[in-house]
Amino acid sequence: MTQLIATDLSFHYADTQSLFTGINFQLHSGQIHCILGPNGVGKSTLLNCLAGVYRPTAGTVTLNGHSLRRLSPAQRSRKIAYVPQMSSERTPVTFSLRDYVLLGRAPHLSLLAAPTAKDRSRAEALLARFNLSSCAQQSYAAVSGGQQQLASIVRALLQEPELIIFDEPTSALDVANQVRVLKLIQKLAQTGYGIVLTTHDPNQALLLNDQVSTLAQNGQWQSGPAAKILTSSHLSDVYQLPLNVVTLPATQQKTCIVDQTVFRRFS
Repeated sequence: MTQLIATDLSFHYADTQSLFTGINFQLHSGQIHCILGPNGVGKSTLLNCLAGVYRPTAGTVTLNGHSLRRLSPAQRSRKIAYVPQMSSERTPVTFSLRDYVLLGRAPHLSLLAAPTAKDRSRAEALLARFNLSSCAQQSYAAVSGGQQQLASIVRALLQEPELIIFDEPTSALDVANQVRVLKLIQKLAQTGYGIVLTTHDPNQALLLNDQVSTLAQNGQWQSGPAAKILTSSHLSDVYQLPLNVVTLPATQQKTCIVDQTVFRRFS
């Protein structure tokens, strides 16, 4: 079983206060871990520390008992795939969308080696699965933000990692594609992948119904099963907004709502 563990993790940028301190986190194969919290508290920075992109100010991150710092980028990439948050600015990437996703095979290829026929076949199958075949020849920079985000997920899957880190994977997607990606995440976990993702939507964490952590504006970090963390009182504290987690009578599904009376007076 692959296991990623962060112990007493802290991070701050030069000459700034800490974004977060003392965070303890675990992710293992077959698990989905959602991280919730308001804007600006450091969720994306935390994911970059977990992926080995950033070096934490304090604390350790280990992968199967080995310090992430001691692994080469290629070694990390064969175990962990990172899907970053989409930028609102257009990317300067000039590759075709097909060539962009094929970059996911880089950790498995020697220097200057080209993707194999098997690599290309798997890429085509994934492009078709995500309805990207029709734009595969277009420049990655020219397709929509939603298509770019789906292509980034395809690229991560082509890495054949054991853990996948998603930073707001549904942020640029319409409702149908949001559901498609959430269902994919669930299926990936069922086949053995470990998944960590950030989201602004508690309802996505309720749908996935696994492990949840919250990072509040005051830096407070809490982790546990969805049923323990996703409560009206706790989510209201995290977001500093009255929120209600209710059960729909027809399906017994839990959902998080803002009361209409709060909505009308909110400014």
